[in-house]
Amino acid sequence: MPDIFLSYVREDKDQAQRLAQALERQGWCVFWDRSSIHIGEALDEVIENAIAQCRCMIVGWSRLANKSDWVWGEANTGRERRILLPLKFEAVEPPIVFRRIRTEDFCNWRGEEASSEFQALCKSVRRLLGEPAQFSPPAADLAKAVETSPPLIQANRLVTEPEMIVIPAGSFAMGGDQYDNEKPIHTVTFAKPFKLGKYPVTFDEYDVFAEQTGLAKPDDEGLGRGRRPVINASWQDAITYAAWLRETTGQPYRLPSEAEWEYACRAGSRGEFFWGDDASLAKHYAWFDQNAASITHEVGLKRANPFGLHDMAGNVWEWLQDGWLEYYQGAPNDGSAWIGGDGALRMLRGGSWFNKPDNLRSAYRSAGTAGFRSGLIGFRLAQDLP
Repeated sequence: MPDIFLSYVREDKDQAQRLAQALERQGWCVFWDRSSIHIGEALDEVIENAIAQCRCMIVGWSRLANKSDWVWGEANTGRERRILLPLKFEAVEPPIVFRRIRTEDFCNWRGEEASSEFQALCKSVRRLLGEPAQFSPPAADLAKAVETSPPLIQANRLVTEPEMIVIPAGSFAMGGDQYDNEKPIHTVTFAKPFKLGKYPVTFDEYDVFAEQTGLAKPDDEGLGRGRRPVINASWQDAITYAAWLRETTGQPYRLPSEAEWEYACRAGSRGEFFWGDDASLAKHYAWFDQNAASITHEVGLKRANPFGLHDMAGNVWEWLQDGWLEYYQGAPNDGSAWIGGDGALRMLRGGSWFNKPDNLRSAYRSAGTAGFRSGLIGFRLAQDLP
């Protein structure tokens, strides 16, 4: 049974090996080298068992480790069990959710066991494990795997980035003529492409964020979680999730602007809906009051629009960056978010499982207060491109 589980990325293997060997010379059993797992053993089971059995979790943070779902998952388990001892293998700040835990600087450590940083680490290990037994560890049998390759299962929920679709640069006529707040129809031009989530953010994705930050999970109202779109997330919740995902992955996640959303939804169409003007075809593309059975549904079950985006109509309303603008007079023409207007109200688009076909129209607009939560409302994310 290992005393210590060492988590790192393969690019930091040399530093991890020096550390594991130094700890083993102190008398502790360290689980670190997956190459010693025997042929026929299930790698994920071996790693899961080692994590369950260890009484000390050491993580080596570096630029690449900060972006690794596997290191994040393993470190989060150590944090939850209060056995995490974080180190810096490179001069980078740990991910934001781990910064409240003191991290020892091992950037310049080259295996010196008399060094202050290694002695400080050993002191912390002893606090968790007590004095090591005096033995000479059999190298292959005691060195066991964590080079952060396969995903950890269930207990270690890992960050999953939303699947993104590149939306090409171009121009379109934004707005409609059925309601005053859709007017005037005006031209918006996108000088460069951007990315938009292929699906709304799901409970699977959002629940990891809640688990890793300690925030409350949204109520699913008995409709189901998993790959269903997250609901009961306010505009502020969506902004916080996007900021956490930016910090976690290094990718520029954010909420889309209203212009980006309508441009991506229409995907070149000028009809009432992205599939044309025939509302009777909505059943092929959207979950709404006539076919949803009063519940949300897993994302991606209905046909995509021409850009490959699913659930742009129905299932859940989607929060956008913009404040409420009663008319389009003076709205930006470059696709950016409207930062004026009523900042207390934030834009919603797309309609939901509860709504009639009129609310699924590409130009239809609604809004809610930034703190409002509802079983009808979710969101999807966007990204800037260089």
